[in-house]
Amino acid sequence: MASRKSIKEESEIHQSELSDNFEGLKLLKNIAISSRGPHGKVKVIQNSAGGHVTLTSSCGRLLPALSVSNPLLKLLTTSAEGQIQTFGDGGLFLMACCLNIVELSEYSLTGNRILIEIFEELMELALGELKSDNFLGKIHLSLSNTVQILSLVKTILSSKPLCKLSEDSVNHLASMIVECFLSSVKDDKNTNSVLILSAEGKSVNQSHHLPGILMLYPEISSFCKKKLHFITKDEKIVVALVTTSMSGDSEEVIQGRYQQNIEVDAEQTVIECMKSFCHCIKDCGVGIVMCQKVVHPIIKLQLRQSGIFVVERMGAKLTSFVQDLTGATPMESFSCKPELYLGSLDTVNHVILNKKSYLHLQRASSGMNTLVLSNLEEEMVSELKVVCETALNTLQNILQYPILLCGGGCWETCLCFHIKQKVKENQSFILEKTKCTASALSAASEIFIKSLLQVAKKTGYSGAMMMTSFPTFHSWRVPLNSDDFDHDNVLTCNCGMVTEPAKKLMPVNEVNLTILKVDTVLKEEVCKLQQISQSKSCVVDSYISNVSAFRKAVFTAIMMLNVGNCLQDIN
Repeated sequence: MASRKSIKEESEIHQSELSDNFEGLKLLKNIAISSRGPHGKVKVIQNSAGGHVTLTSSCGRLLPALSVSNPLLKLLTTSAEGQIQTFGDGGLFLMACCLNIVELSEYSLTGNRILIEIFEELMELALGELKSDNFLGKIHLSLSNTVQILSLVKTILSSKPLCKLSEDSVNHLASMIVECFLSSVKDDKNTNSVLILSAEGKSVNQSHHLPGILMLYPEISSFCKKKLHFITKDEKIVVALVTTSMSGDSEEVIQGRYQQNIEVDAEQTVIECMKSFCHCIKDCGVGIVMCQKVVHPIIKLQLRQSGIFVVERMGAKLTSFVQDLTGATPMESFSCKPELYLGSLDTVNHVILNKKSYLHLQRASSGMNTLVLSNLEEEMVSELKVVCETALNTLQNILQYPILLCGGGCWETCLCFHIKQKVKENQSFILEKTKCTASALSAASEIFIKSLLQVAKKTGYSGAMMMTSFPTFHSWRVPLNSDDFDHDNVLTCNCGMVTEPAKKLMPVNEVNLTILKVDTVLKEEVCKLQQISQSKSCVVDSYISNVSAFRKAVFTAIMMLNVGNCLQDIN
């Protein structure tokens, strides 16, 4: 009889250099760049063997849907995934900027080792400018100013075309998100403040939010609303939150070494222990037991006969939300003292939503909210959910870093000219430190700045020329056909904070850097930008997430340029 086991073939090591991976790098760069911003293109992704079709332009959904095996590409996507996990935003910017640097460096006549040393110095200059009070690409956020907060959320919501959000829809969603966020800011604790649920088949404007948590509970029929009754203590519903298994398979009770006795049933021993635990819970006046895992039918019956409501199979994510809502401490052992771990709820009601049964859990002092998002199609709902999660993560970040960047490509353009000026001022120091030639410094600076400018240019629609103006060095996009362009018009920059007559604008490659030295003018412009951002809806980005993405993009590019050979086991 033939064996079903397949004999493992001898490993075959595949060796490649950076230049051998250019096709894959260019493809990933085009995907990243063309997905950015409100004018980005939606990607349709499906495994070659078939399966689910994903439509998205969001990095958080794009990367999990892509199957990447190439070591260099894997290095980049892992860096982008880390950025998304930490900040919820900036993944596409990271990939686009990184791959721009790698591609331009490969075409350069200057060696990679020299470029890497200079890039590290340029990165330090860039970070210094981003921190500077005279940098005209950032503004300080006041948490008491809802105009700035709404501008940030609207920018994020408007960045994903698949959601198909009208101006009214953006305003509606932004108001809900900001309201949920502000109601949750009660102390210094960073908790799970907003639970997001989704529903397809309805318009975006039917999205709404509720105080507390909505959790699916299919054990109650969804045909009609049911009045629920609970044991209360001091007008509160006492909650016991259990994270250990209550299905009878716990090994907690049966520990150590023991001799087998045919009269002793291990499962029955565990059940008896859980029954004793339930008696303790009852004596504490518990009205509802919420278990992360499965509850044994016998235990469930005992609890319900005692008048205790039972919720099981919550999962780790929902358990975390329930913990923050109720204030309960998870019970990880049946030997603990329940009275030390209990939480409470004000009300628990049965709610029917989209023909499904939910429990609506509320506690007034928690600041928790549930955001119910609606859209017409499944993929549109999934995209909207990711975008709203990004907005909430970004709002959490601004509590620690209340700084915003001027969006629409303005901060990138502004930073490029500040870097140019700093390189000019510090040329002797950089040359001495890196031991490179002036031509090498010039080549590296051009690559560094051009990579950032290309990202800024691709943020908007194609078919426009990128222009700038002194002293802000924000970016404008004007029609390529000069016949259709009125030079007497007053134009607003891409972020919406600066207006200039069209005749004062100049192409980004025709700027005279000597005019950047007027520090007094810069300080005046900083004050103007700050005032405008506090009273007018503008396009703004999160400072901390974008600066982090920029730093990671440069360092990832340096790592990729430093790679000599890729060795891959293709067996």
